Amino acid sequence: MTPPREGIPNHGALCNARDVDAPASAPVTVCFVARADFESKPGGDTVQWQMYDHAARQAGLRVTTWFDDSPMPRADVFHAFNIDRPLELYPKLAEVRRLRLPFVMSAIHHPHPWLARFRRFQPPTGFLGRWLYRSPIGRSVPASETAREVALLLRQRRLTYVGDLRRSWAVRVRWLLAEAARVALLSRAEAASVGADLGYDVRPAQALVLPNWAEGLGEAPAAAPALFRELPEAPVIVVGRIEPRKNSVRICRLAEVARRHVVVVGRPHPGERGFVEAFRQATRASRYARWIPGVSRSEMAQFYGHGRFLLNASFVEVSPLVDIEALSFGCPIVTTKYALHHELLPPNTPVCEPYDEHSILEWLRWRPDRAEPRPVVDAERCKRTLVETYRELARAGAG
Repeated sequence: MTPPREGIPNHGALCNARDVDAPASAPVTVCFVARADFESKPGGDTVQWQMYDHAARQAGLRVTTWFDDSPMPRADVFHAFNIDRPLELYPKLAEVRRLRLPFVMSAIHHPHPWLARFRRFQPPTGFLGRWLYRSPIGRSVPASETAREVALLLRQRRLTYVGDLRRSWAVRVRWLLAEAARVALLSRAEAASVGADLGYDVRPAQALVLPNWAEGLGEAPAAAPALFRELPEAPVIVVGRIEPRKNSVRICRLAEVARRHVVVVGRPHPGERGFVEAFRQATRASRYARWIPGVSRSEMAQFYGHGRFLLNASFVEVSPLVDIEALSFGCPIVTTKYALHHELLPPNTPVCEPYDEHSILEWLRWRPDRAEPRPVVDAERCKRTLVETYRELARAGAG
């Protein structure tokens, strides 16, 4: 695990904001900024936005969004997501700064060495993806991201936005970091990765260490899900979108080798049809792997509450929310080696090497006892910290 850099606060402190609940004299308006397909192709960052949106509304703040190419909404503070996707963020936030308004930048940064290795090993389905990520361009994340941006504009028929690429990908990313009033980080290790990959050391005054918290999952019922009751023992659960990064097909195949019942809960990735179809065929042919193509968040408690343990064998993560959620219901976890949230987890949490089939098989044969529910992140404190940050920046901006 990457050691934290000096100047980044401990995750127990969470950020530089005070834990204050008192409302401001006038409601603050927060505008969330993200990619155009933020809602149509939801991922972990989308869930993160939904939790932040809910926290702001609960505190009496006004909220709006800016995901499309419409004019900039009126707001006191802007909050953008995903530093690795500057295509839509850079021109919008340049306008925000031109008007001298503050913004928070949620990094959600995937370490470049992990990302490049994964893309070579398991490139996206389709000839273009395989060619790009296995070519010399694919060994450089800035170069491959630039090619990806051009392809995205062509596919979306948004050629009028090609001018936004005049500055290099790396320059735009560093500008977003440098101009942010706060850089929101999911862990101290993420700050170290940002520095190593992007050449930018987050300033202590900027750092807002705000881990993911578990919320909106419902209560675990006494009865297990109907599918679980058909199995001879509580299954291993795998939670996450069906896509190459989550190692879904390999886990399904190895469940057959280990003769271990595995239930995968996750929606298909809309841009990975070939991979999703391969996974669908693998589960249909398997005696041990079952697929539930996604459930609402309010239904997830029953799976965390009755699974034997959660297996996370992803090739690259920032701070997987599923691990935090599972622990909060007393579901043991085996997490991936390639994630930046290990500092948040209990000591001696089992770690899986996703590139090593023997490692996955070893953990598939694990039969731990259920544990006591263990919230490893203080959700209420995180929400207070987030809301007070918005209020503090709004006051500073107004001044």
